[in-house]
Amino acid sequence: MPNASARHFIQPVRPARDPCLRAFDILCKAADACESFHVIFRQLRKAGPGTTTDAEQDTLRAMLVFACAGLDSSLKQLVKDALHSVIDRDAGAQETFTENVRRKLPDIERSRDLLASVLTASNPRISLIDSVVQDLVADSLQSVAQLSKVAAAFNIKSSDLGDMRALKEAFDARNQIIHEMDINFGANRSRRPRRQADMERLTKTVLDAGANLLARVENKLLN
Repeated sequence: MPNASARHFIQPVRPARDPCLRAFDILCKAADACESFHVIFRQLRKAGPGTTTDAEQDTLRAMLVFACAGLDSSLKQLVKDALHSVIDRDAGAQETFTENVRRKLPDIERSRDLLASVLTASNPRISLIDSVVQDLVADSLQSVAQLSKVAAAFNIKSSDLGDMRALKEAFDARNQIIHEMDINFGANRSRRPRRQADMERLTKTVLDAGANLLARVENKLLN
């Protein structure tokens, strides 16, 4: 692995608060994986000029896929480890938590189960926050909508995480790669070509979103 000054994808700053550390470790591993794919791509390109080969294209695709997977895993860990503390400290996060609980209540069957578990829990408030945490981590966090939902739970504006249009572009590309094998069915079933500069930019956008959320959550824990 290249030294820090030579890296293309920089690891986030290590947080000082324990609830952020496991999410930080995951994001670092994702950045390392992306860096490895980037190094491999450059090594492959040295073998010959011209149009990128299928192997080189797949390396670029893997770089973005690992960034999105790392973001998903890191966010879920951050929700599990830090949301309780942020809700206790931040009035906006408390308000979002209250609204999340309020939305559960009209569902009679679900409300019955929720109320039973909460009323019999040793700490009802913790039990309610746990239920919100489970809702947040139940789905894939690899879309702008889900990323914004997590940010809102921490009382963080989605715009603070980066360029939302670029993030949507990254997630759309990730979905085309994962769910369609990047095949363009309207063009003789050939695979979509991916430009190196675009994939580097989108990968960095995804990793930066995770780092930005991590930094803002830690800031709430420091205050």
